[in-house]
Amino acid sequence: MLKMERTCNSLKCDVMCNGELIGYMEGVNLTQWFLKNKYSYKGSFSKFITFNPVDDYSGMIVDIIFTDKNLIAKNARIEWIRAPSKNGTFKALNMEYYEI
Repeated sequence: MLKMERTCNSLKCDVMCNGELIGYMEGVNLTQWFLKNKYSYKGSFSKFITFNPVDDYSGMIVDIIFTDKNLIAKNARIEWIRAPSKNGTFKALNMEYYEI
């Protein structure tokens, strides 16, 4: 059974890799799916800006921080990035809530 549970979006999210801030994403959309008795988190972004140009490749594992919603998409694997516009998709293993 496939069931879409909820969606979340943000204009700008911080991106961390190995505990350090490497850049940010703009226009991030996240959808929580329930499939085969487990949750799946898939999302897309309209632009991925990194402080170091070598940090934006497909297959990269990052944490995406929704600062306006107090959510973190943990261990998000970037599935693909289109080179000129820097848009793409990701799949996260889980979501966590945090407090400041």
